[in-house]
Amino acid sequence: MIPFAIGAIAVLLQGPDEVLARYQLDGKPAVVTRSDVAIEMGLDLCHKDVGRQAAEVLVDSEITRREAERLKLMPTDAEVRAFWDQLKAQLRAAGRDPANFAAVRNSTESEWLRDLALQLAQERLVRRALDLDAGEAVSGDMLRLWLAEQRKVHTVVDDRSQLAPGIAARVDGRDLPILELGLLLLRTSEDGERERYIRQVAFLASIEREAEKLDVLADDAAIEAAITARRRDVARDPRYRGLTFEQLLETQGLSVELLRQRRVFRAKVLQEQITARLHPDAELRRELAADRDGVVAEVGARRRLGIVFRRALEEPNALVPNDFAAAAASLERVKQRLELERFEMVARIETDDPAGKESGGDTGWLQRASDRLPEVVLAAAFAATAGEVVGPLRGPDGCYLVKVLDVEPDLTDDQLVERLRVLRGEQVGQQILERADIRLGDGSGKDGR
Repeated sequence: MIPFAIGAIAVLLQGPDEVLARYQLDGKPAVVTRSDVAIEMGLDLCHKDVGRQAAEVLVDSEITRREAERLKLMPTDAEVRAFWDQLKAQLRAAGRDPANFAAVRNSTESEWLRDLALQLAQERLVRRALDLDAGEAVSGDMLRLWLAEQRKVHTVVDDRSQLAPGIAARVDGRDLPILELGLLLLRTSEDGERERYIRQVAFLASIEREAEKLDVLADDAAIEAAITARRRDVARDPRYRGLTFEQLLETQGLSVELLRQRRVFRAKVLQEQITARLHPDAELRRELAADRDGVVAEVGARRRLGIVFRRALEEPNALVPNDFAAAAASLERVKQRLELERFEMVARIETDDPAGKESGGDTGWLQRASDRLPEVVLAAAFAATAGEVVGPLRGPDGCYLVKVLDVEPDLTDDQLVERLRVLRGEQVGQQILERADIRLGDGSGKDGR
């Protein structure tokens, strides 16, 4: 059984805390450590499927360690190293580089060897329980059966409602800290997710510092007000198609109570309060009065658009066989089909946009000033009526048919100001992130991704 396929299974021991990134916190040097990222990942993901699966792995690891130590079946260091050398040879013979596996790349050698020690211990425990020969293979089904039986023997608590926020699970009265869960998630994560959480750690620290400077506090009253506002916004937002706020949270593995506990949510509330301090309502209303058309284009009523795209060049080639005239003529024929056939089905077949093939041409809800479609397309779409198909329209790299799938009602001035506040909040967050100047690794070069 190759352990990379099922993920790391060790309960990790902490060594010196590795620095994963450096950044500026209120103009002073600061670092993001491995533990910082692990705790953030653990708290953020413990309610989601990946976090629950990782918690199960931690419980299995703890049970394995206890049983192997009780029965004196833990392998020696020499046995573990020999097993690792054998696995590396097998992988390289199959044309696979062990160092390319995230669980190996994100681990120290001692951590990975501890993983393998538990792997070997599990196999020994299963062989003993099933009275197998020493060299007999242990299947995944055998291991799952053994673990299921052991969970009946040991007292396991993995229900989030019965655990404190900093605890991932409990085995025989021993709490498994959220740090251990986060370290497991970190070690088995891909680079993109790892970097996202590094940025999140730096951003959260930065926004908390900014709030301190402005004497802004995400107290219970502010949290409750933010929840009330979100409940109201979800109720009137057509994108959620009648879902309640509680139902929307449930789709994310959350509840209102769990939301209150999340550091990311509290930081979002701080960000909103900072924005209100920097951009008070009076300023936003003056902006609306001075440039109503611009504000409406930026944050006003949205439209959900369906697109059929035909790629084109001035001089076609083997990859793009249409010039603009041919693309437009092709879409004229598609437009005729739309009089008889469902837009979604036609778009899946006819569009040259890979994402559109997946979504049936649905681009989602867009504002008039969106940068996701060419200006000529947006202008035509926002001048059309609901259900109307317009085009073909020539864009920079091809031609478009556009159907107005849905139209959001016009907004009141109060609603426009609310949305303008949200936009300014996003800009405040981006400015805070830019000032943090996050540099991955040792900070020798600014991360440009």
